[in-house]
Amino acid sequence: MKSRGLRVVLAVLTVLGLLGLVAPAPAALAQTAWYGEYFANPSLSGAPTLTRYESRLRFDWGGGSPGGGVPVDDFSARWTRTEWFDAGTYRFSYRSDDGIRTWVDGTLVVNDWQDRQAGWSFADHTISRGTHTVRVEYFEHVGGASVEMAWERVSGGAAWRAEYFDNRKLSGSPVLVRYDAAVDFDWKDGSPHAKVPSDNFSVRWSRGLGFNGGTYRFYASCDDGVRIFVDGNFVVNAWRNQQLPNTNTGDIYLGEGQHTVTVEYYEHGGKASAHVWWKRLGGFAGWEGRYYDNAELRGGPALVRDDAEINFDWGEGAPAGWMPADNFSAVWTRSVQFTPGYYRFNVRSDDGFRVWLDNGLVMDFWRPMAYEYHYVDGIYLDGARALRVEYFEQGGGARIRFWMDPAGMVTPVPTPAPTPVPVQIGSWQGEYFNNRELSGNPAVVRSDQAVDFNWGWGAPVVGINPDNFSVRWTGTFNFDGGRYSFTTTSDDGVRVSVDGQRIIDAWIPMRGTRTGTITLSPGSHTVRVEYFERFQAAMVRLSWQRVGGAAMGPATPVAPVGCQGGPLRLDAWPLDSARTATGWKVTIYARAFGGNCQYTYAWERQVVAGPTSGATTFEVHTRGGGAMVGEVSVTSAGQAVNKGLFVRAPDHD
Repeated sequence: MKSRGLRVVLAVLTVLGLLGLVAPAPAALAQTAWYGEYFANPSLSGAPTLTRYESRLRFDWGGGSPGGGVPVDDFSARWTRTEWFDAGTYRFSYRSDDGIRTWVDGTLVVNDWQDRQAGWSFADHTISRGTHTVRVEYFEHVGGASVEMAWERVSGGAAWRAEYFDNRKLSGSPVLVRYDAAVDFDWKDGSPHAKVPSDNFSVRWSRGLGFNGGTYRFYASCDDGVRIFVDGNFVVNAWRNQQLPNTNTGDIYLGEGQHTVTVEYYEHGGKASAHVWWKRLGGFAGWEGRYYDNAELRGGPALVRDDAEINFDWGEGAPAGWMPADNFSAVWTRSVQFTPGYYRFNVRSDDGFRVWLDNGLVMDFWRPMAYEYHYVDGIYLDGARALRVEYFEQGGGARIRFWMDPAGMVTPVPTPAPTPVPVQIGSWQGEYFNNRELSGNPAVVRSDQAVDFNWGWGAPVVGINPDNFSVRWTGTFNFDGGRYSFTTTSDDGVRVSVDGQRIIDAWIPMRGTRTGTITLSPGSHTVRVEYFERFQAAMVRLSWQRVGGAAMGPATPVAPVGCQGGPLRLDAWPLDSARTATGWKVTIYARAFGGNCQYTYAWERQVVAGPTSGATTFEVHTRGGGAMVGEVSVTSAGQAVNKGLFVRAPDHD
């Protein structure tokens, strides 16, 4: 009897459960379903009229009821589930008629508790790795009833939700919805996508971003109109027809935490482009660190903060919870006051990095690497100098350290500043081509006073395109004998040859400074500069200067200066390099000052010259094709100074 009675009770409970009259425990199916509670009022008050499990939150009841005695109007519902999340930023997308709220572990993420139409909206929220509880609340007032909620991980690359419309007013339904890595586009006369017209279209980009507290300046450079909102507040309003170049700005104070940035844009006719970025204003105690959720330093930073030093080991993690652990980048800038002397810049990095001094590129290792150490030595610095370190992480472990220290044991005496060679008026023949390959006949040939141009977004001359053009300048100049350093700053690619010998070869899209050296005999020499522009900003500049006080060749010591004694100092740099049957060789020039003017030079502690009163050159051979790293040292009158050199292997013939 007891067994039969128990079976009856269980059967009754099962039926009641199926009818929704017995409330099951929410945790029973938390990992696979929503636990739903429906109330016969719009305020979620009292006991639920209906409870049940839902496989997803996607309902359109129209003018009807969810069922189970719930009215067709003035009802509410609450859904709860526990879900596993990987660390990152998640986009919670929703549409509802009427109000909706969403919490993650008690933190309010979506708060749209009002009568509303069922249009799509979203909010971004950073979530740590692990199990989290999501709760959604909803109310229906009158009329149609619908609700839908979903989320996706968006940190790492394509984080802007982009809605493209086939009209200039952002009206109707978008013809294309996708995720864009940055608001950084130059469509020219084309279209963003086959579904979008090339003229008379509009776009709305939105995303959540984490900010350190402070005042931020937002920038927009667009053709045509643009508006920027942060948390619904107008920051930039340039909703008008306009052409590049232009830059519109707006400032706003943002508190610590996440904020929603929305960019609206329209294209009327002709060229189409949209570029938006921002930076934090005010001083930084240390380095101004700007972190990007892409590996190309594109668009606006996902994080701006004050870093005391560049010394990070993120392991397999990310710089911030809302950023990706792979494929991110960063740039650090600051002004440093230097005591006069020679310095060594050191970097250990996984992956690539670049170091800039006063806008001149001094270290360029922009490639994947496994925590390699690199340095550059013998940089004379005095006073305030601007430093910039750029970094990208591709995959796996992420870490970077940058530091500076004096290059020698004693404070050096600076070498007199070299005198730039003056450029002769009208001495360059410029050949301008309407392609990037210097191919065919030039469209324009003219005489240029100097290779020193900053065309911005415009064309270099009438008859040449503002983008996708190239130029070849050729000039013959008189040089005193000696060693010369040629420097270019360009956007984009550049090559420099002297008497047919290539000394700078940076034929790639880029913006930066390159340097090449060459020993010249007294007399006339022909200099050729080749340059190409891809798109957007265009500029190129060439200068040169002597780096020695007297004529010197690869194997001829520089005549010594009079002995003045004092602290010992060493200058050393690589001269010419060449391939050999088993590897390659480099000629190194070394010159000491101070001491008793009798110098003994060594490479990797092996004496190569001396005692001698002047400079020396010597060859170093290596097997294989890798770079050469070693140390030049000099001793004199009981003093010793050393200098490390990093020498890249020569290009293959």
